Amino acid sequence: MEDLGFVIIDNPQIVITAPCLAKLSEANVAVVITNSLHMPIASLMPYDAHSISHEIFAAQNAATEAVNGRLWRQIVRQKIINQAMLLKGLKKDGFDKLEGLAEKVKNKDEQNCEAQAARIYFQALLPPGVHRDPDGAWPNAALNYDYAILRAAIARALIGSGLLCIKGIHHHNRYNAFCLADDVMEPYRPFIDQYIFSKVKPFDMEWNEVSQPVKARLLEALTCDVSLDGMRRPLMVAATWTSASLAKYYLGKTDKLSLPSFYD
Repeated sequence: MEDLGFVIIDNPQIVITAPCLAKLSEANVAVVITNSLHMPIASLMPYDAHSISHEIFAAQNAATEAVNGRLWRQIVRQKIINQAMLLKGLKKDGFDKLEGLAEKVKNKDEQNCEAQAARIYFQALLPPGVHRDPDGAWPNAALNYDYAILRAAIARALIGSGLLCIKGIHHHNRYNAFCLADDVMEPYRPFIDQYIFSKVKPFDMEWNEVSQPVKARLLEALTCDVSLDGMRRPLMVAATWTSASLAKYYLGKTDKLSLPSFYD
């Protein structure tokens, strides 16, 4: 069981016992539940997966607005850099504008460079006439599915590093138990985009729904290689390094997050 990263419950006829769920949680396995449309809607995560989690919780909770502002700058800047690198690799327009925006990101991203970059990025990345819309045409359904799986992967890594997912850096919502995962996953999104546009084609999707064979391929996005701290690592492994660096940041042991980038 310790070798598992995820269990995805994707059929309404599946029955799983409470002791089995408890054992999965003890092994820090993310259990993801899907709805009638086979899209992830909930995750089961352990409360305590780290030996000094209470110390890390306290440091995370004591972080000032200035500390979180500096963290958010690093996250947003790397996200935009990754978006620019992907557009450049795909020979799409707009990567130079994104590179310029990345340099303009300030603490707390007060100029909202992230939103400006998103407009440029998706306009260049998506097919003509297609917009980023949860209910939109290809590739939105595939993106929605893989982003949800990425979110669960990041949440699993954060909990494993002793962090509290409900307390975000930038995202704050009383109804969202995974605000911190929503923050930390941002620089990883372009890797999901790259995987979908290289591994999944529009004709693989029926009526804009994600079929079982496509889902199996989409899950492999978590094994794609990223560059982190000068080394090539699978995305799921990199997520644990990013989460560990965030815990160290809150404990005052580092001033720089380990964030993913595309390798040369």
